[in-house]
Amino acid sequence: MPLINFDELHRLVRALENLKRPDAPSSGALAAQSGEDLYYTLCVTVGTCGPAAALARARALLASRCELGTAA
Repeated sequence: MPLINFDELHRLVRALENLKRPDAPSSGALAAQSGEDLYYTLCVTVGTCGPAAALARARALLASRCELGTAA
């Protein structure tokens, strides 16, 4: 299992959620590139391939950390 910085993982998930909000300011190509960069970093961080799998894994890791009583 990779060593995971949960604070950084939480930041990545929040940044992706903010990009996907309907009211998020969009600057076209810049927003798309930022999303791709965030997904790539998330994939590397959690050790998965594919944005959907990485986001699901990240959320599961953060949830399990919360269940153990450690704030994310």
